[in-house]
Amino acid sequence: MGLGTYSPIGYPQIAIEHGHRYNFFCAPDPISNQDIAREQSCLQAIFTRVAALYVSQGMPTVGADVVPDIKPNAAGDESQDLLFEYWKMWNWTLNTFKIENKFDEKIIVTNVDGFTGTYAVNDVLPYQASPGGLIDVELYKGIQDSWLERQAHNHVPVAIPTQQAIAGSAISSEMDGQAKTQYFLNPESDVRIVVFGHTHVPVMETSRDHLGQKSIYVNSGTWIDHNGLDTTAMNFVVITPQGIDISSQTHVKLYHFKNEIVAEMAVDSLRL
Repeated sequence: MGLGTYSPIGYPQIAIEHGHRYNFFCAPDPISNQDIAREQSCLQAIFTRVAALYVSQGMPTVGADVVPDIKPNAAGDESQDLLFEYWKMWNWTLNTFKIENKFDEKIIVTNVDGFTGTYAVNDVLPYQASPGGLIDVELYKGIQDSWLERQAHNHVPVAIPTQQAIAGSAISSEMDGQAKTQYFLNPESDVRIVVFGHTHVPVMETSRDHLGQKSIYVNSGTWIDHNGLDTTAMNFVVITPQGIDISSQTHVKLYHFKNEIVAEMAVDSLRL
């Protein structure tokens, strides 16, 4: 189901994966919307459509609609608090990626992940009938309550708290940090080099694992020509295995490619 972690043959201490299973909005979801989808109803199938529409419309500075304000449910429980956090992320998304369509327009064509209908932004945007009252949502109802179960399904080794996952879903450094959480600081893991993608933001970071050993995390950035999140594009990672000499190191290099020129962005090494 697209969750594979790749380790090159003979190098179990290197882990390469896309990284989306740690993201609340992008991780596979076999739980939500099973009455209509009956498959992996990943929220990204709808979330990404909004961002893609924003780009295709020329990145307008003014949207056609305004996100209705809602207030925390003072009489609610943890589920209501988390749904309010979920609304805040949609509020941020729709104010960052403004679209030239009203939120009640049926503009999200699916035929993916088991969906067959056409939906509006309002179908995924949490709402409130009265200020401070019950917060509800049409699609992905209860998604804030199933995150721990989703992580178990997606084989996430170290569970990420729901509030943290929702609030950090649009922050690239939050997902980058999962390299430490899931691998380096996980006593069940002996991985010391991790490569993620997903965020489109190239980065290399060095830290220590749970045994105090040097570890390297690198994000492979993006291969698209124009990336608004970073000044570079066409990024890629090269890992060169160490030799048999005791002084030899495994080298990790992050590059970008532009105008037929390959340029080194970051380099580090360690002995596995």
